[in-house]
Amino acid sequence: MRILGDKLKQIRKARGMSQAELAKGICTQATISLIEKKEQVPSTKILLEICKRLEITLDSVIVQEDDQLHVLLSRVQALLFTNEFKKARDLIQQIYTDQLVKADDYKRYYYFQGQIKLLLENKPDDALFFFNRAFNQYVVSQTDVYGILCIIGISKSYLMKGALERVRIYAEQAVEMLENSDPLAMADFQVELQIYNHLAGILFELKDYEGAIKYAQLAIDEAIDKQSLYLLDALYFILGRAEHALHRENALQDLTVAKTLALIRHHPEIIVQVDQQLAE
Repeated sequence: MRILGDKLKQIRKARGMSQAELAKGICTQATISLIEKKEQVPSTKILLEICKRLEITLDSVIVQEDDQLHVLLSRVQALLFTNEFKKARDLIQQIYTDQLVKADDYKRYYYFQGQIKLLLENKPDDALFFFNRAFNQYVVSQTDVYGILCIIGISKSYLMKGALERVRIYAEQAVEMLENSDPLAMADFQVELQIYNHLAGILFELKDYEGAIKYAQLAIDEAIDKQSLYLLDALYFILGRAEHALHRENALQDLTVAKTLALIRHHPEIIVQVDQQLAE
């Protein structure tokens, strides 16, 4: 979908509101500016609150884009979210770079290619090429959610290569972006949880157990608030492992929750990992 940024700006001005007044209690003023000037689509929650404050319907400022390219990119993203990497690779091969027009199209395409190279093909050098290309050429704002996704992808690529100092550098950059620029204002629920999950996993591998607990718990709280099971088994597993490393009493409880959720979500690999952890 595409947001009509200029139309939203005209409605805001007709209501006599400044960007700061529209943003108050909903998001940052920078988020409103990105919506109006760059037509970046915020999270559904933020968009609904903005429309409510302006007293307009959502469909008055949103256009559904149903062209083939956007349909394919959205399907690739959905497959990556459910770890169906082979299907995602088969689908993205139907997209040719001469079909890409907007910076947002290139950014998503190269990021998805990086994910496939890293998580399916175990080729961290190829993944680094795609993540860096997406980040350096097409990410133009600190609040762009694909910026932090690319930085996390770069960190995970170096983790696969065993270059822990570089892993640390990019993990710290990701944390700084999260703390200072609010990129998740532009992220939907699943993207937000993916970011927290990946970052928590990286911090665990760096033995920053407190950091791993922080981001795993943030994601768990968000999932529970949305009444969703998405990634909950993986998140509780990271949480339990980090707590175990710190000799905390609730580690066993959270690992047991992770196993129960993995049984419900049919994720045998997490069940095996939990059993191995409990056997230690």
